[in-house]
Amino acid sequence: MFRAVLLSLLAAVPTSTNYVLQTYDFGTGSGSGSSSNYNLRGTAGTAGGNLASTTYTLPAGIENSRTVGVPPAPTFTNADNSYDRLKIVINPGTAPSDTKFAIAISSDNFVTTKYVKTDQTIASTFAISNYQSYAGWGGASGITILGLANGTTYKAKVAALQGVNTGSAFGPAATASTSVPSVSFGLVTSLTSTPPFISTFTSLPPNTVTTANATVTATITANPENGGKVLVKSQNAGLNSSTAGYTLTSATADLGVAAKGYGAQISSTAQTSGGPMVAVSPFNGSGNAVGGLTTAWQELASFNSPINTGSLTFGLLAKADANVPAATNYSDVVTLTISLLF
Repeated sequence: MFRAVLLSLLAAVPTSTNYVLQTYDFGTGSGSGSSSNYNLRGTAGTAGGNLASTTYTLPAGIENSRTVGVPPAPTFTNADNSYDRLKIVINPGTAPSDTKFAIAISSDNFVTTKYVKTDQTIASTFAISNYQSYAGWGGASGITILGLANGTTYKAKVAALQGVNTGSAFGPAATASTSVPSVSFGLVTSLTSTPPFISTFTSLPPNTVTTANATVTATITANPENGGKVLVKSQNAGLNSSTAGYTLTSATADLGVAAKGYGAQISSTAQTSGGPMVAVSPFNGSGNAVGGLTTAWQELASFNSPINTGSLTFGLLAKADANVPAATNYSDVVTLTISLLF
C-alpha cells in the first residue's frame, strides 16, 4: 500500500527584546547590498586561523586577505658616524606604486615606540599623516631620521597602506647605532710628524719668490652634523726680526707681481669620506698668489658635514726687496685650530 505523507517545515524568526531578524538562510554564498549611502559586499565560507612565518602574519578572513603586504626590513645605517641621526631606506618589496609607508623607531626593542614624521623628526603619537609614498621617504636615497640620542642603538620597522586595502602590520626591524660627538685633529709637516713643526726660509734673496722648505698638513676626523672650519692666525702678521727691528708684512697678494710680502697658500685638500674639505679664499690661490696672515683668527678651510680623515696642505711663500734689512732671525709663529658646528 502506498501512503502519501505531507511534510511541512516551519521556521521561527529569531527575535529578542532588542531586535527582529525578518529572514535568514544558509549557504547563499557571497553577495552585496547597497543603498544611496553605502555598498556592502559579503562572503561566506571564510576559514579561521592565521598564516604565518618568521617575517609576517596574515590573519584569515576576507578583510585580512585584502591587507597590503608587510614591507621587508628597511636599510638602516650610520655611514657618516653621526651622533644624532641615522639614515633609513625603505624596502617597498613588491608593493604597488601607490603604496604609502609609515616608519616606527625604538631604542628599547619597541617597549616604547616612536614614529617618524614628515619633517624627519620623531614623535610618540601616530597619525595618518605618518604615511608617505616611497618617493616621499626619499626613494632609493632614503631619508635621515633626526633628533636621536647619541651613543644609542635603535631599531626601525615599516608598515604599509595602499588603496582600499587594510594597512599592514609593521614588518621586521633593522638595527643601527648613533655615535658619540668626537673629533681628532693633527698636524705634520713634509719634514717631520712630531713637534716642533718648523718650516724655514733658508734665505730671502731680493726680488725672488721663495717657498719655505716644508709644507704643513692638518688632518681632521670629526662628526659635527653641520661641519666646521679650520682656522689660522699669525703671531706677528709677518716675518719679524727683533735684530733688524723690521717686519716683512703679510698681505694677500700675487708675489710674482708685488714688490714684497709673505703669506700662505693651500696646495691640496682631501678626505676619505664626508665633508668635503674646501679651501677658502684668499688662501686658495695658485701660482704665487698667497693669503695674508693676521693676528686674528681667519678661516683657512671648511667642511659642511661630518668628515673622515679630511686634510689640507699649505705652504708659506715670501718675497723681499732691496729695502728689507738683512738679518738671520726673521720668524713667525702660525697657529691652527678648528671650530666645529655640532
